[in-house]
Amino acid sequence: MSWQNFLISTVIRFQQKSTMKLTPERRFKRLRKFMAMDTGGSGQPVTCKADSIDGVPVEWILPEGSESNPNATVCVYYHGGAFFMGGMNSHRQMCAYLAVAANIQVVMVDYRLAPEHPFPAATDDASAVYAALIKSGYSASKIVLAGDSAGGNIVLRTLQKLRDEAIPLPAAGVMFSPWLDLSHSSASFNANAKSDVLLNKTLLDESVAMYAPQLPVDDPQISPIFGSVADLPPLLIIASKCEVLLDDATRLHEKIKLAGGDSSYLEWEKAPHAFPAMSKFLPEARYALDQSASFLARHLS
Repeated sequence: MSWQNFLISTVIRFQQKSTMKLTPERRFKRLRKFMAMDTGGSGQPVTCKADSIDGVPVEWILPEGSESNPNATVCVYYHGGAFFMGGMNSHRQMCAYLAVAANIQVVMVDYRLAPEHPFPAATDDASAVYAALIKSGYSASKIVLAGDSAGGNIVLRTLQKLRDEAIPLPAAGVMFSPWLDLSHSSASFNANAKSDVLLNKTLLDESVAMYAPQLPVDDPQISPIFGSVADLPPLLIIASKCEVLLDDATRLHEKIKLAGGDSSYLEWEKAPHAFPAMSKFLPEARYALDQSASFLARHLS
């Protein structure tokens, strides 16, 4: 564990203990405000450009010397934030790092958030952006999908929808600490309850109630781990051994392997949930993104 990881984990644990003492309403407001903060520039030699694709707000992150066009390789990124928080500010620096490391254009999708826009708003926005890129001339073989936490959920659900609707699938997918089972019945919820500095069952159960109040928590539409994983493109799954969502990642990897699919899995011993999103601070995050860039290079070549 790096000293940066130790320091950040200590700070997160302290903040989360304070946050969990609040009422659910005040907790919601504090977390959403925190995730919306502007943390400064991208920190990378990129151009950030606001745009709209099929009515969905997006932000293009273009490595120096590139411009958005149908001949480019593109990563469509779905940010994390438990479906009710997060956005361009919270993930710009990480996506900029990935764009430069992989020499790929990244389009971050500012999908609608719960509780104002419950399921299926987020997944509808996600698939709409991808379908619009294909319709406008982008080649599926030059597109990858990526996301962290709730964004990882959106990646898997989008791939399943595209497959079922016979829309050309992207070349690959990347998931960081994906949140795939909203029933929270995995053993890692108990095993890692004390070691996870960021997430806990109470916080995630509250998020589910905002995101999909009308559906059973094991419905494959919101818990895509229970859906079919056959005929998906190659996936890279990255997780931390000490997070409560560990089993979501390992179960998906094992399920894909059993179905004869292509899945690569990388696990860090001690890191916060969705740690690649902390690339500004953590060397572990930057290394994970470098590994992701290498994976993308292999599948986009």
